[in-house]
Amino acid sequence: MEFKSQNKNITNLLKFINESEGSNKLEIAENIMVSPAALTKISKKLLKDDILLEKKYIDEKNRKKNLLVINYDRFFSIGVLIEKNFTKIILTNLKNDVLGEDTFENNYSGDFEKYLVVLLEFINKIVEKCNVLPEKVLGVGVVVTNEFMVKKSLDLFKEDKFLTLKKEISKKFMGYVFVETEIRAEALYRAFLEPVYKNFFLVKYGEKRGSAIIIDNKLVNPAISHYRSMGTRHFIVEPNSEIYCEICKKKGCFDTMVSPKNIFEEILKENNYSARVENLYKNMSFEEFIKRAESGEITECKSLRKIARYIAILMINHNNLLPLDTFLLSGRIFKSSLFLSYLKMYLQEFQLGEVHEKLIVLEKKLVKEELIASFLPINYIFYNYNFQESSEE
Repeated sequence: MEFKSQNKNITNLLKFINESEGSNKLEIAENIMVSPAALTKISKKLLKDDILLEKKYIDEKNRKKNLLVINYDRFFSIGVLIEKNFTKIILTNLKNDVLGEDTFENNYSGDFEKYLVVLLEFINKIVEKCNVLPEKVLGVGVVVTNEFMVKKSLDLFKEDKFLTLKKEISKKFMGYVFVETEIRAEALYRAFLEPVYKNFFLVKYGEKRGSAIIIDNKLVNPAISHYRSMGTRHFIVEPNSEIYCEICKKKGCFDTMVSPKNIFEEILKENNYSARVENLYKNMSFEEFIKRAESGEITECKSLRKIARYIAILMINHNNLLPLDTFLLSGRIFKSSLFLSYLKMYLQEFQLGEVHEKLIVLEKKLVKEELIASFLPINYIFYNYNFQESSEE
């Protein structure tokens, strides 16, 4: 099911009130551009549904006014973050404030059924501990990290068990279940927290690697996908490569070609697997690798140029197909002036010089990254006002 807004005016109203932490009807009507009559009708419905509350206050001229605020405890959301070695469950209110959390280790040696039983037990335990009624749970957001997909998902989630996961959680809590990859969920949460970015392509390269597309504050679903229920799509950037990806089952995909593991392997291969070179790189962090490139080491510079070329190809593919305003670059590598010069060089070489003007290097990490999972139901159900009889997405 596609979760579109049931009423764009309601969506705009809820987002405005959330951003302003409460507002009066006049300010709301002006900012979301609706008539006073339309706003009265909408607010009456939301007050009746206990989504909004009226809060009385006295303004600077000592006049009594009514402020509309969101009832953040009207519903609750559950986030499940599946990491490489553990799973974290978080319960939040509609403001995405944490009310309870718990973790358990992913030691199930490929036994999906056992993992699912434990997951449901932990979700149920945290809901009961926080005294939340099951019918007040909007839904469950499940986010799968890159590390888990690479190291564990082929073992634990064979034959696309995510569909079973969604079905069993939905059956237990009578709500919608949303499964996303980490980078896509992060892009969606960033679009909400930083609404100045509306149509952007997020590229992340560091400890976590991947990309996601947001158009009009919504995730763009991949047209071609492997592990479709996880939203994973790997773009081919090197068609003639012999390097195989276990996730997308293709050769030469972006995610594999730019991985530090592959970069180091290529260096070893070029040096005939010299023991000296192997000792130099086997324990080297990527941070140190970048610093060596910045100090002029030829091998490291060649590798950074290759990564820049692949990222440029990825950006060009998207810029040709989608109305993108901005390319958000996240990770230590983008803070390197050397790497950025390589990236801009390839963008201009491919005759897309205007793209380099759209680049924004993100200086800070997303606040409370672990909340990206619990935000999924809040985004798709609450802010799109999709309160209807539950069924599988």
